[in-house]
Amino acid sequence: MADGTEHRGEGHWAADEIVAPALLALKAVYDEVRGNALLAAYSALPPVETLPGLADLAMVEVDADRRFPYQAMGEGYRRTAAIGGSGLQPGPDGRTFETRPVIRQHFGLALSEARPFHVSVTRWDGPKILQFDRLILPLDDGRGEITHLLVGEVFLRVAKDA
Repeated sequence: MADGTEHRGEGHWAADEIVAPALLALKAVYDEVRGNALLAAYSALPPVETLPGLADLAMVEVDADRRFPYQAMGEGYRRTAAIGGSGLQPGPDGRTFETRPVIRQHFGLALSEARPFHVSVTRWDGPKILQFDRLILPLDDGRGEITHLLVGEVFLRVAKDA
C-alpha cells in the first residue's frame, strides 16, 4: 500500500513503519473516533488541543482548488517545515497554504486513497541526513466527503553523511 501499512481485517491497520510514539498515539485516537467507518469525521474528533503530539500537528482544510490552507499548526510542525529553508509563510491575506511539492503530493495521495497515509522521510540537507515520520489522516464531513487533513510530522533525528 502507498502508506506503508498493510490491511489486516476490517478496521485494523498495521502501523509497523510509524516509529514516533506521538504518531502511533494519534493513529489510535483516529481509529477510535473512526470506529467502523472508513474515515473519522472532522466533527467527531476531540478538540485538537487534546490530541497527542500537539506541537507536531497541523490541521489542513481541503478546499475545492486543493490549495490546502492551514487551519492550525503546532510549533514543532512549523519548525520542521522550516528545515532546509522551505518554511511556510502566510500570504497577503494572512492564510498559509501548503506550497511544498512533496507535501502536496502526500496530501493528494491521502485524498485519492481516502485513507491514512504514512511515510518515513529521509532527506539530505548539506552535510546532514534528516529523518522525519509523517502521518496524514483524512477527516470527512460524516457523509464521505474529505474536508480536512490532520497531519502529524515528527522530526526523528539528524545523522552525519555516511
